[in-house]
Amino acid sequence: MVMKLCCSPGCDELAMPGSPHCDEHAAEAKARADARRAKAKLGAAAQAGAAFYTTPRWRRESKAFLARHPFCAECASLGLDVLAQEVDHIVPHRGDAGLMWDRSNWQSLCKPCHSRKTAREVFGHRSG
Repeated sequence: MVMKLCCSPGCDELAMPGSPHCDEHAAEAKARADARRAKAKLGAAAQAGAAFYTTPRWRRESKAFLARHPFCAECASLGLDVLAQEVDHIVPHRGDAGLMWDRSNWQSLCKPCHSRKTAREVFGHRSG
């Protein structure tokens, strides 16, 4: 296994295996990421989304959508048959009722694909 230096500026410690940071800086990076997530959940769009996703109508209609479209759209684009667990809004609705209920804006995704897509949209991550 190749050992690397921590990517934090001025740090000469070795990074933990599979991480860009040493123990100390990994903890700091995690704390920063946790704070970003908590802040994102407080935004108006996040609050509107949280209320939307708990409505009986969304639960009923998203369940029906998954029954009609049972496979993850992202995985299918790679030639894989992976069962989807979540309905994603292709264009983030940001509280817009028109986008929320526009079924042409829905796609079925597996949990990992949906999490990656959401991270890119909310936090600008490019993983995946």
